[in-house]
Amino acid sequence: MSPAKPPQRTPEQMIDLYWGEPRRARRGPQGSLSVRRVVEAAVAVADAEGLAAVSMRRVAESLGVTTMSLYRYVPGRQELSELMLDHVGEPPDPAALPDGRRPRLAAIAGAMRARYHRHPWMLDVAITGPPMGPNTLGWMEAILATLEETGLSAADGVLVLTVLTGYIRYDSGVELSMAKAESRTGISAEEWGSAYGRVLANVVDDGRFPALSRAVAAGVFSHPSNGAEDFAWGLEFVLDGVDALIASRAPGRPGGAGTGARVAGPDAAAPAGGGRGSPGQRGRGWLPPWGSPFGRGRVPAWPRAGRRRAVT
Repeated sequence: MSPAKPPQRTPEQMIDLYWGEPRRARRGPQGSLSVRRVVEAAVAVADAEGLAAVSMRRVAESLGVTTMSLYRYVPGRQELSELMLDHVGEPPDPAALPDGRRPRLAAIAGAMRARYHRHPWMLDVAITGPPMGPNTLGWMEAILATLEETGLSAADGVLVLTVLTGYIRYDSGVELSMAKAESRTGISAEEWGSAYGRVLANVVDDGRFPALSRAVAAGVFSHPSNGAEDFAWGLEFVLDGVDALIASRAPGRPGGAGTGARVAGPDAAAPAGGGRGSPGQRGRGWLPPWGSPFGRGRVPAWPRAGRRRAVT
């Protein structure tokens, strides 16, 4: 007998969870319940004990109510975790952001990275659909509004958003995964930094891995990384790419807006011959500001080279 499939949620049902009016209150030993109170209690559990500790029973216990009473407000644990993700994701006040496209994007990126560090469990939430929550859409608005006067098309703007937020999630995931590894193994990031190049030198030979061997010999894997510096360094690469894209779309440039060239977007037809097409053509344009090419939000952890440290 095949296992029963979980009930499917329609987009309308999820929108109602995120945007609907608060459910009618239920009087309990600690006052009225609401979707917000349930979500806040779940966030408190996750912040203290991790996402794995969050269950309908555990949240009900923290609220002093029965487990079944929670189902009047939230259908299940997966929906609850998605609501938690949006709840802790309040975007910055646009008026508080710096002037200028690049400083503004950098400030937004830094604020998003800070969320992951405040709530590391965010990286463990399974993403099952496109963004719908008010806070998540607020982050999208902040990025797209920053790009709006650059001359980029709406499709280009969404793809920039996807790349930028994917980088933030991935980099944060690697850094936080290394921190978790330290608690499990007792080996600190600093110890990894000093040992990684040495142990690689024992297995990387210039016959099988000539380019990697030269990098090991140059000492680029023998320095502990600084998470904040590494993030800022990588962000400069991403923002350089955004600048290059904007320049390439300038009127009069090949492929620019002034040439009549059509920018492929999510609605573009698939390329002839069955090619993969642009990210928009592959249906990736909806990836949310917490989204990742790794699907379920888990990223591999490995020692990162000291990317800002030139070895002479």
